[in-house]
Amino acid sequence: MADTPEAALTPKDVKFEDDLLKKMFLEHLNSIYFGKQHLLDFFGEIAIIASLQQLKLAIEELKTDTNNQILQMDAIYLSIHKGPEKTSVLGMKAMTLEAYLSVIKSGKTPLERDVFILFYLQIIEGIEITYFKVLKNLAKAIGYSNTFLDQPFDIAVENKILFEAIYKEYIS
Repeated sequence: MADTPEAALTPKDVKFEDDLLKKMFLEHLNSIYFGKQHLLDFFGEIAIIASLQQLKLAIEELKTDTNNQILQMDAIYLSIHKGPEKTSVLGMKAMTLEAYLSVIKSGKTPLERDVFILFYLQIIEGIEITYFKVLKNLAKAIGYSNTFLDQPFDIAVENKILFEAIYKEYIS
């Protein structure tokens, strides 16, 4: 059983050591790094399945953006003198499997498949935005520059907005 405090703590009562913050930063960085690696394969599969040309182009742009984000994360690893450490991305794999099964195996029409693809892409971008926000906050707390996370974060936000716009256009 986890240790539980005798009295309820407030956020001001909690103090993290720098080593623990650095460990959490690296764990989150590894999660999004290997999650992105997994997503590259998923994006390739759904680009083939998508029927709307605008969606196909957006997915291709997403693949390019994802490769660029991975390169930016490689630079982060280099700057903190660490390397990527393989970690489980079971949650991301489960969600992409669910998306794949929802889109492919359920006998949906091309329109329905595209709408489901857009739905799942928005969820994925929301997760990425959250990861990059957490990384920015941890970097700031540790004393790392968090500006190197601005571009990957901005790309995730722009992609989420793009997929929302396509979704709205498609279903209106």
